[in-house]
Amino acid sequence: MPAKLSTICYIHDSTQRSTKEYSIKEITGISRLSDEDPTKIIYLKIKAFVPLDKEIDTQIEEFENGQVIYLRGKFIACNGWYTVNATSIKPMPSLDFDMMPAVGINIMVMGLTTQTVKNVGDESVLDFHVEENLGNREPKDFWLEMRHNSNINYLANKTNSINQTMRSTMAILSGLLYYQESIIDTSTTEESIPGKHILKLDDISLISSNRPNTSAQSINLPWLNQESTSSRNTPRTPRGSTPRLKEVVLHFHNYLPPGRLEANH
Repeated sequence: MPAKLSTICYIHDSTQRSTKEYSIKEITGISRLSDEDPTKIIYLKIKAFVPLDKEIDTQIEEFENGQVIYLRGKFIACNGWYTVNATSIKPMPSLDFDMMPAVGINIMVMGLTTQTVKNVGDESVLDFHVEENLGNREPKDFWLEMRHNSNINYLANKTNSINQTMRSTMAILSGLLYYQESIIDTSTTEESIPGKHILKLDDISLISSNRPNTSAQSINLPWLNQESTSSRNTPRTPRGSTPRLKEVVLHFHNYLPPGRLEANH
């Protein structure tokens, strides 16, 4: 199940090592979550695989520590940070950390839920399980809590229908992801409420498992219809009425300008 993010982040530091085919860059990125409070940040543990063969196209552009970049990639959400395999890195040289806008973490994921929607205050809430493969040494999945305003009918009509007639639903979700820190009980210094990833939902598309299989059905391509219509409209010579060769030659001679007939002989 794909999990993709895009954000603007600051490169705090980076290291580099090489294999036979790739230069592997490991980056510590920082993304701002608030324009007013510079302490509200999220860390990004980024890997970028740059082909050593210069003839292979790559979306990973050259960058330096201390630069701001626009980042896209596959990701897994961890407790307090995101692990990212970069698919695109583009430096933004006109920005620094203080000028960097707090765009947050924009994501598109495919998730699975076995719940029905809950109403908490004025919000609709659902938990989704998300999987993504970033490599053998990285986590494989995470949970997120989807939220949206219950008064947004476009979203409510979709989320209210989830798992009303089935046990589980797969969906594609997009929106802004943020991490809600855990709450510590000061009397026991233990975690009373665990931290969680919350998705502020922008859009959702439900994936039905009950759709008919159309792979073996014939398809009705409009351009094929146009061609068949055109062929039907093309006048054809009726069978049995093809002119004899002699009549065609005489007919052709009748249309030659004066003097041309003699020249042809």
